[in-house]
Amino acid sequence: MDKLNKYEVEEIENGKLLVKGESISDRQVDAPVGDYMIINGAWYIDAIPNQIVVEKADGTLAKFRLTPFRKITESELTIYKSCHPRKCKGQPLPDYLYRFYGIKRNDESLTEVIRVRISPSDKERLDTAAKNEDKNASEFIRDVVRGL
Repeated sequence: MDKLNKYEVEEIENGKLLVKGESISDRQVDAPVGDYMIINGAWYIDAIPNQIVVEKADGTLAKFRLTPFRKITESELTIYKSCHPRKCKGQPLPDYLYRFYGIKRNDESLTEVIRVRISPSDKERLDTAAKNEDKNASEFIRDVVRGL
């Protein structure tokens, strides 16, 4: 079922999406062709059940309407000004649905770990600075490094 519990969606063998619902005939949806928009992630949020929130590659948050399935363009995105979906228990969009919206997850991984020793007072200052920007320490440090 989709987030609105109106449609049942499943991927079928021919690479299409089968959409079923009480108010519509069964439909097969093709994935759009062309370049996909690169994003860091996509989530359903209970507060806005008819929209999907995305974190764009630059880290900004935006949203778009859940239906119909179509290739999303930058002009369809509207600003999302609330908590990050991870902080408000957003449900991740299933991976197989990304291509039906013409979006693709950023494949740059965060696998490099750098260990740094800092004093307790430095750690306290870091935590305070991160909290002032409503981030955890890791997010705060990543943003500082990206700004270099």
